[in-house]
This record gives sequence, structure tokens and C-alpha cells, in this order.
Amino acid sequence: MVADLYLQFRNRTEAALAALLKLIAEMQSEPVLLETLQNLLKDVREPLLFVVVGEVKAGKSSLLNALFGQEFCKVDVLPATDRVYIFKHGARKERIDVSAQITECYEPIAFLENFNIVDTPGTNTMVAEHQAITENFIPRADLILFVFSVVNPWGASAWELLKFVNQKWLKNVVFVLQQADLRSPNEIETIEKHLRETANEKLGFAPPIFAVAARKALLARTNGVEKTQLWEESRFEAFEQHINQMVDQSDRGLHKLISICQTATVIVTDSSQRVRNLLETIVRDEDQLIRLEGILQERKEQTLRQVGGFLRGIEQACRRCEAEGQELLEHNLSFWRTWRLVFGKAEWQEKFQSDLETKMRDLIQPQVENALQLLETDLRSLWPQLQDTLENKFRGDARVQVGQTIPDFARQRRELLQSIQLTLVERIAGRGMEAQLERMFRETANWLRVPAGVAAAGGLVTMIAAMSSAAVADVTGIVAASAFIAGTLVAFGRRRKILAEYHRQMSVKREELVAAIEQQLQHSIDLFYAEIGALFHPLRAFCSAERKRYDPFLERMRDLEKTFAQLSDELKRP
Repeated sequence: MVADLYLQFRNRTEAALAALLKLIAEMQSEPVLLETLQNLLKDVREPLLFVVVGEVKAGKSSLLNALFGQEFCKVDVLPATDRVYIFKHGARKERIDVSAQITECYEPIAFLENFNIVDTPGTNTMVAEHQAITENFIPRADLILFVFSVVNPWGASAWELLKFVNQKWLKNVVFVLQQADLRSPNEIETIEKHLRETANEKLGFAPPIFAVAARKALLARTNGVEKTQLWEESRFEAFEQHINQMVDQSDRGLHKLISICQTATVIVTDSSQRVRNLLETIVRDEDQLIRLEGILQERKEQTLRQVGGFLRGIEQACRRCEAEGQELLEHNLSFWRTWRLVFGKAEWQEKFQSDLETKMRDLIQPQVENALQLLETDLRSLWPQLQDTLENKFRGDARVQVGQTIPDFARQRRELLQSIQLTLVERIAGRGMEAQLERMFRETANWLRVPAGVAAAGGLVTMIAAMSSAAVADVTGIVAASAFIAGTLVAFGRRRKILAEYHRQMSVKREELVAAIEQQLQHSIDLFYAEIGALFHPLRAFCSAERKRYDPFLERMRDLEKTFAQLSDELKRP
């Protein structure tokens, strides 16, 4: 196939460029970069332009058909054609007259996807317009075939046209001596010598000259009989090899592909470095996020340690309340007041529990409010620190992922205070201690009634007996005294039990209250730091999403770097 090596490299380069363009578009890179790649892709997709020039009946159309192995170019039997025919690929066969002299011929032929073929009128029949049109195609041509017929190789019209061609475009010219099978080898040699001498005289150099038999070459490619012999007789082998070499070495051949690969390599390298920089930034953001989470954890542990100090203050308030309650209880359980329990429930018993509750609230409430105020101050100091870290350590698009609304510390403190106040009411107003003390007071009364009754009865009997018999009075007096002493011992014993039960009940109440407040404080602190931490969840999700997005980009970039490097190496090999 003509220009086979070039087409192979072009297809590989086109596929790599298309993959790079798709990747750059997915990365949402700068529009100018996309435009550059689109222009490169458009440039590499441009078909090669072959222009054939020669006199009428020189065999131009036959040469083109043989060159591409298919009769797509009509071989006229008339002595002249008056139009320029440009053969291009199309979905269906179509002829479009572009102007009075140019017709575009669209054919659904595969090789026309890679080649545009210009078949010009005979040089010996051209009018001025035809000559100007032909000259317009030659500067853009990758290959210019000047066809001479062995039947009449001496025509001057082709040489007249060559004088109008710019010298720098003549490097793409090949002389083709067509219908070589109609002459003997000696005659062919003589004609070639004449063409060479004339070219040196008129042009200053001699283009490559190839004598071929296009008809036999076409038969060799389309006919199944004697293909090898026909191909050898056509002398097309050397002609095609030279065309391939010219295409490969032309500015629009392999050299163009090398330039395109170099440009694409620069784009890949720059884009790859951009992706690496983005990934490095993501890694730094993730590291900063880990450090930030470490700061939050340290501050949380520090805050929780402060809770211990707050709880000690509450515990001390509870102990003070307990001590004051003990004094009140001891006062109301003095010797004679304890004996009065025999006569039923005293007024002070009803007030004792309510006074104790009021005192506990009065002592503990300020401790709680002070603790919460200190806690709020501590938590407020954390927010500016986090803000400074965000401003100094994170890039702009990462910072916007973090919520900028400061937490409502005052609301959190109010809610926590209300919750603790409710706990104080529930724990302090518990009926457990009151019921237990009341039960013990009742039991004490029951215990004292026996010795009190004995003592009272003994005393009465003693008084009566003293009037009648001193001996009996002594006995009853002893009994009464013994009963009184026993009652006293019972009273003091029950008093100690009541006080001990009071301390036990107060200890339980204190522990439960402190534990409940501790639990609420810890829960509130957990919620606060969870709320702070939640502000960074979008940032972590953003970093993760960016990594998932750019990691595949970088991998595809590496593959494209290897592809373009391999293409460049292969294109530069001799």
C-alpha cells in the first residue's frame, strides 16, 4: 500500500491524540489546551494530497488507478478534459461542481479517507484559468506526479508549467514515464536520458524518473492470473518505494508526526505535572486534616480532664450540704428530742427534707453554672485556633469545603444547664432518703415505747408503793430506772443508726448526682466535638473524591507519556 508506514504511524498518533484530548477534556483543563489538541488532531487527520500533471493521453488516470489498485479515476477516450477533478472520500458517490473548472468527486472508497487525489487537465490543453488552478494545488501537494507518455515524451507544455512552479516545491516532484511496455528497454533508457538532460537545463536539477506500465500494475493488483509476472513487468516496485520514502520524509509525513508527538509530549508532561501537584496538595490537605483531628482529640481530652475539676467542686458542695444537714439532724435528734419521737412525728421531720433539698440546690447550682461558663470559655477558644489552621494550612478550594458557621456555644450551654437542672431536681428531690429516715424514726418510736412505758408505769407504781411499802417502792423504782436507762441506750443507738443511714443515703445521692452530671457533661462534650468534627467531613470527602478523580488521570497520563515516547523513538529511527 502507498505510504503504508506513514499511515500506520499516523493512525497510532491519531489514536494517542484522541485519548489525550478526551483526558484533557475530562480534567476540565484550559480551553486553549483543548484547542491546541483539537488543531493537532485535525492536522494529523488531513489526507495526503497527490497531484498528477501531464499532457492529454499521457496516462495520468491509469497511473492513479494502478497506484491505488482500483479504477476510481475515469480513463477518458476523448483527446482532452477541461476540468480539475478532486477525488475525496464520501458516504456515497457524488459529483459537486465547485466552480467552472473544479469538480469534487466523492467516492465511498476506503483509501480516499487517507488521500485526496487531484487529476488535472492536460497541460497542452490548459487555458489560463486551468494553469492558475493547477498552480494553486501544487504548493499544498505531498506528491506531484509529472506524467510523460513514452509515445510522445517530447511535449513542451509540461515544461512550460514547471517554470511557474516555485523552486522549493519541486522537491515533491516525480517524473513518471508512463506506458513503458510500449517501448524497448533501449528506447526507455534514451527517453529517460533526454528527460534528465532537459530537467537539468530548465530546472537546474533532475527529479527522480520512473518508467512504469500502469496498466500491468493495475492488472497485477486486480487480476488473479500471473500477478507476479505482471507486477515485475510493470516496474512499479521501485516507484512505490520512492513514493513511500518521499511521504515519510516530507514535511507532512513522518517529520510532521514527530513534531506533533513532540507537542503532545509537552502537553502530556505539563498536564501530568499538574495532576501530580494536585495530588500532592491533596496529600498535604489529608495530612493537615489528620493533624487537625489530632488537635481536636487532644483538646477533647483536655476538656474532659477539666470535667474532673468541675465534678470535684460539685462533690464538695454536696459534702458541705451533707455536713450542714448532719448538724441539723443531730440538733433535732438530741437526747430529749429523740425521746419525743415516742409521741409521734415532729414538725421538724417534715421540714428537714425540703430544707435539705433547698440547701443542696443553693450550693450546687452556682457550681454547675460556673463550671458550664468555664467550659463554654474553653470551647470558644478552640474555634479561632481551628480557623487559623484552615486559613494557613489549607488551599482555597479545600477551605470552602469546611463549614464557616461558628457553633452556637450559648445555645449548647443553655441546653446543658437545663438538662443538669432537671437532673438536680430529680436526684435531690428523690423520696428514697426521706422514706428511709421516716421508717427509721417510726421504728425508733416503736423501740422507745416499751422502755418508756415501763419507765412510766414503774414510776407510777413507785409513787403508789412509796405510800404503802418502802420495799415495793424500791423494787418498782429500780424497774422504772432500769427501763429509763434501757430506753436511753435504745435512743442513742437508734440516733446513731439514723445518722449513719443519713450519711449512707447522702453518699448514694451524691454519687448518683455527680455521676449523672458527669455523664451529661461528657455527652455534651462528645456532641460538641462531634459537631466540630462534622464540619471537616465535607473536606475529607472532598479530598477522597479528588484522589479518586485524579489517580486514574495520572495513570492514564503515564500510559500516554509512554505511548508518545515510543512513537517518537520509532519515528526517529532511520
